[in-house]
Amino acid sequence: MRRALAVVLLSVLAVTMPVVTMPTAAWGAPTTQIIQGSVLRLVSVADWTAAGSLLPGQPVEWDIAVSADAPDPGVVRIAVSATGDAQLLLDVALCLQEWTDAGCPHGAATLRTSWSIPRDGVEIPLAQVADTETAHLRLAIFLDPSGGAGAGSTDVRVHAQGAGETVIVGSDGGLATTGLPPGMPWAVMAGSALVASGIALAGRRRRATSETRSRR
Repeated sequence: MRRALAVVLLSVLAVTMPVVTMPTAAWGAPTTQIIQGSVLRLVSVADWTAAGSLLPGQPVEWDIAVSADAPDPGVVRIAVSATGDAQLLLDVALCLQEWTDAGCPHGAATLRTSWSIPRDGVEIPLAQVADTETAHLRLAIFLDPSGGAGAGSTDVRVHAQGAGETVIVGSDGGLATTGLPPGMPWAVMAGSALVASGIALAGRRRRATSETRSRR
């Protein structure tokens, strides 16, 4: 069953700390999530427990494998978006082989470095790959030490689009949709469903009223 859209909820505690050199992202107890669409498949691995207490200089690593089983040759577009009030920095890399303990076997493409991700919900393109390839995306997400003090949270989403399908992954599942325009907000989809339900309900009420009047 396709689940409702879930997002990466990174609850972060912003505190005043010295800026330190970016260390290797630590792994705790990673959680694996698989989002399977009709064509696209995302496999997400991250330690979301660690993400719940993000601190400056202590990044959380998030791996997403993007693949497709398309009937015709094409491309898969990968994007990212964020909303929230906590300033985050991202390192983003792409490998066309599975990551190993030593990194990317044949070298990774660096897509972003210490990137302050916009938090306006707009999808930002990261990469485009052939649908015959598996894209292994790696995000190191860490708190921006210049973001000020105070607690906050930011939702980060990774989007894959191809073959008329959009798949979105977050910290507690994902959503696969077919035939929707790229970048269509999930809230619009939910709103459309509510409007359709309201129209159907109004129609039933009108019919019931007409039947009552005819009996009179």
